[in-house]
Amino acid sequence: MLKKIGQYLGKLTGNAKVCIACHPFWGIPYTIYFYYISMYLLEVGVTDGELGTLMVVGHVAGFLFSLVGAPIVDRMGRRNATFVFDMISSALVPLVYFFTKSFTGALIAQVLFNSSRIMNVAYYLVMIEDEDDECRVVAFNLFNILTIVAGLVMPLAGILVDKYGLVEMERIFLMASFLIMGGMIIVRHMLLKETRVGKAIRERARTEKQKLSVKEMWRPYAEAFRFLLKSKVTMAIVLSNIFFCVYMNLGTNYSLYFVPYFTDRLGMDTMQTSTLGGIYYAGMLLAMICINPLTAKRGIAGSVVLSAVVSLVGMALMIFIPSGIFWLSIVAVMVLAIGYGMLKSGVDGAMAVYSESECRSGIYSINNLLSSGLSLVVTAICATLYAVAPGWLYVLNAIMVVLILVCMLSVRKETAAIETAAE
Repeated sequence: MLKKIGQYLGKLTGNAKVCIACHPFWGIPYTIYFYYISMYLLEVGVTDGELGTLMVVGHVAGFLFSLVGAPIVDRMGRRNATFVFDMISSALVPLVYFFTKSFTGALIAQVLFNSSRIMNVAYYLVMIEDEDDECRVVAFNLFNILTIVAGLVMPLAGILVDKYGLVEMERIFLMASFLIMGGMIIVRHMLLKETRVGKAIRERARTEKQKLSVKEMWRPYAEAFRFLLKSKVTMAIVLSNIFFCVYMNLGTNYSLYFVPYFTDRLGMDTMQTSTLGGIYYAGMLLAMICINPLTAKRGIAGSVVLSAVVSLVGMALMIFIPSGIFWLSIVAVMVLAIGYGMLKSGVDGAMAVYSESECRSGIYSINNLLSSGLSLVVTAICATLYAVAPGWLYVLNAIMVVLILVCMLSVRKETAAIETAAE
């Protein structure tokens, strides 16, 4: 068993190995502080309606950052852009939350947090761009697994919150997050190297004396659109990623509505909510370690189709189970988590494999840009409907997953046709 694990980890090389080794020092502090941030904001005076406003403003900021993501990453380089925007969107945000308890401060933090739209493009590229497909899939799977393992400490965090109080402990979590993530970002920057494609693009910009004009900002998107129009499979995978990002930002542990839903709809108290958080992360981990390897033989599209079906079952449970029954809430959250864990690995892997081209930064930025725009619309709708009935949260997410299902069924059809033609 240990030998197999060693062989699996041995598939990581270069920047991918550095990124994965450093990731726990981001994943653990972020997971803990963000899990409680919405409850913390409600405790210090932010209303449910203002939480919706924060999410809408965040998506507006995300849309704008996505618009300039590709040209900034190409101009700064993958390594430098990762450093600058990870420091802004990861380390600085908990510091802002620490020093403010107002809606305005939370608004500033949300804007800074969504500069991660630029960082995500740079980070994914610096991690996978110089590696082969096998290393890319392994890196994304380990990235997701480590993020989930970080969430298994939620019950322990819940004990501390229950004993010392939510506001007091969240402030400790926030300051610890700033210090740990900030230190990691500096160390990681020293170990990373710029990718070959990143160097070539920066060198071309210097040689041609390109200025950061509107034309140059549009170039990565134009190249990416031309590539997508030639590849129906890649287009469908990008669309599925867009719908997935909406779901991820609205209905998972990345959403400000995620934890309040446990209290508002499922009727759970603080300790039960923390326990459900641990179960959610355990379910995702179970999917990625035990279930995903078994479904891999279905191929990427087949795995995503199956995970979409499981996700829809979990969402139906979250919508229809009676309130106040803890064991039923555990079942619903476990099924939802397993579906999400399967879905995330499949969608990430598909994007990493099928976006192969020099315009990869543009493809990822288009994904961020369009997902931000769609998230803005869906979140605004959700902010209104959630006040009427919290169950609307997962109705809207179910629509996104159905769209993913449609896209992946089309991918299966296209790839099957290509394989038949090749024979």
